[in-house]
Amino acid sequence: MAARGLVAQACRDHGLGGKVMAVDDDLDIGPLADDATRTSWWAPLRDMYLEGLSTEFSGLDEQWRAIAPELNSANEIVIWSSDAADDQTHLRFAVAQLENYSGQVSLVHVPTSMEMAGVSHFYPDTLAACAAHSVVLAEAKRDELARDYRNRLWGSEGVRYQTDDGLEVRDYAIFDQELLDACPNQFVNPARVIGLGMSRLDCRNWVGDMFLRWRLRHLVKIGLMKATGERWFVDDCDVLVSR
Repeated sequence: MAARGLVAQACRDHGLGGKVMAVDDDLDIGPLADDATRTSWWAPLRDMYLEGLSTEFSGLDEQWRAIAPELNSANEIVIWSSDAADDQTHLRFAVAQLENYSGQVSLVHVPTSMEMAGVSHFYPDTLAACAAHSVVLAEAKRDELARDYRNRLWGSEGVRYQTDDGLEVRDYAIFDQELLDACPNQFVNPARVIGLGMSRLDCRNWVGDMFLRWRLRHLVKIGLMKATGERWFVDDCDVLVSR
């Protein structure tokens, strides 16, 4: 939603026109499946850190159905995307949803700059400058992106991770190992372990604090880490690797 606000301001301030809409979800993590499956996966994490809010979030398909009537009546749809894994996943999702759309589909690509990736990381002036270089997505390219979503990403579970070779789907265990490697041989605050784990991630990926806390709890649960308490939200406990 931050990206939507920034793009809307760029459109207002620089005469780009159009109405800005967004799909609110972290598409780089969790199962990409029907709303019931995805919402069920999110619920424990949201209940853990955002108590009482889990039922207030609309599912991915539900959000798309709400904006689809306006998209179908548009002469042109412009997709704003970046090198971030979340944006790259959304680009494929959006193009797949627009398979029957007969109008022009264009792409504004926001490049990675100063180790920042993602539309929401840039000022409206910068976004407007990127919009000046928008390109039309040819039918062949749209088909390619839609096929990649349907044949590879839809139904996948794990972390969708952007690399120099493109968008990959990685198992949660890869990030578990990062946390194990980041944990020293003495008890430390979990925030330190999570922070070090995040610092090792490619900047094009938004694998954030809440996800890594969930994996840290998992490592404690299966006995690969030890913890001195359960107050994870305020980091009022310490952890270390079980040897």
